[in-house]
Amino acid sequence: MTFKELTDSIVAVHHSFLRRELPAISAQLEDLAKDLRHGNEISEAQSLFKKVRDKVEAHLKDEETTLFPTGSALELGQTPPQAEFDLLERLASMEKEHDNCGSSLKLLVQMLSQLPASNLQKTLVTSVSALSQDMDEHVRKENTEVHPRFLELLGAGGKSRS
Repeated sequence: MTFKELTDSIVAVHHSFLRRELPAISAQLEDLAKDLRHGNEISEAQSLFKKVRDKVEAHLKDEETTLFPTGSALELGQTPPQAEFDLLERLASMEKEHDNCGSSLKLLVQMLSQLPASNLQKTLVTSVSALSQDMDEHVRKENTEVHPRFLELLGAGGKSRS
């Protein structure tokens, strides 16, 4: 499988899942907050999810506009697009973001599980659990397949900065 095929698959499966689920979960959290009214716990859960969502959306943008196109161009022997950041530094920070996101989603499931039981609360726990599971698979693919290949291609292309 080429780098482009691998990253296109990740975008089609995992990134599209995130683009669907992140807004849906935000809406579910809003609905649950209305039901619980003044609950501090739901406010903390909303705050944590907002941070996760903001990070994930920025992360996806960097992958889709710079990292993935750069790897694909290098694989084809073409000039990669100009990056607005150091690619090696960004790759290292992306792996930290992967770890932090996974931990945050697991914490969010725990927080939501402790809220008063309702159909909406159960739906939300299920949604965030599914997001967490997909994220685990997504991160595994990127950390073990995409990032090592990207580093090889970057080295073969003779560039540490773009």
